[in-house]
Amino acid sequence: MRFDVGEIVITPAASRALAANGMTVDELLTRHQAGDWGDVSAQVREVNERGLRERFNLQSTYALPDCRRLVVVTNRQRTATTIHLDAQ
Repeated sequence: MRFDVGEIVITPAASRALAANGMTVDELLTRHQAGDWGDVSAQVREVNERGLRERFNLQSTYALPDCRRLVVVTNRQRTATTIHLDAQ
């Protein structure tokens, strides 16, 4: 793991979406902590990599099988990570 995620906060809608797609929070967090940022732009990837060194927020976006997307954000202090549905 490349960083700590702190306290996990997941919205009810994101929790339902994970369950509906047979996925777990742990699966998302494993990818996020490993630096697999998912479906983000090259610019966000670059900011995340820099953020690992300079303590920025870190953001990942993952597509679910049903085409909804989840956003995972760890704050710069690494004390909390929020998971929510992408508003698209």
